[in-house]
Amino acid sequence: MTHRRHVSLALTRRVASIMKEMSDGACVVRRGVILEHAPGTRNPVTWVDCLAVSAFGVFVIDQYDWMGTVTRSTTDDELLVREGSGVVCARTSPLRRAKPALRHLRSILGEFNCPIDGIAVFVDLYCTLDPRLPETLLQGSELHHFMRTRLNRFRGGHCRFLDARMIATHVQSRCADWGRG
Repeated sequence: MTHRRHVSLALTRRVASIMKEMSDGACVVRRGVILEHAPGTRNPVTWVDCLAVSAFGVFVIDQYDWMGTVTRSTTDDELLVREGSGVVCARTSPLRRAKPALRHLRSILGEFNCPIDGIAVFVDLYCTLDPRLPETLLQGSELHHFMRTRLNRFRGGHCRFLDARMIATHVQSRCADWGRG
């Protein structure tokens, strides 16, 4: 768990910097959040490296350090990773892994009418992403552009900006562990 918290600290700092640059209002960025989405079941919680609540949406962001070239598989729940040695292995898609957290957040934040996105950020040095992958699978260098696009999409919908602090407080009240800022 210590390694994941260390990785998510760097990611959280980067996300906080991007959010601060893009938002005049408050934003809340937490690392190491544990969402209890299915109490009483075999897998009741989901770890989130970074949870960002902004005036234009809520973002579940996880970082991956896969090595190789990542491409689509025959199913949306898997991705193929071709390692430098030529070995190809199937891995569970980060988007599949994020589904329980996204479903939980959508259920508890329905009254706020806010966009909720799951994002997987891959470490640039070790990984190449096929351009045909979903837009929420990103190289680290694409994170700023992705957030800017989401902000502009939100503005384009002529929506009123969200109260990030109120939404964050609501999410915090439903978390098994609110993590660290």
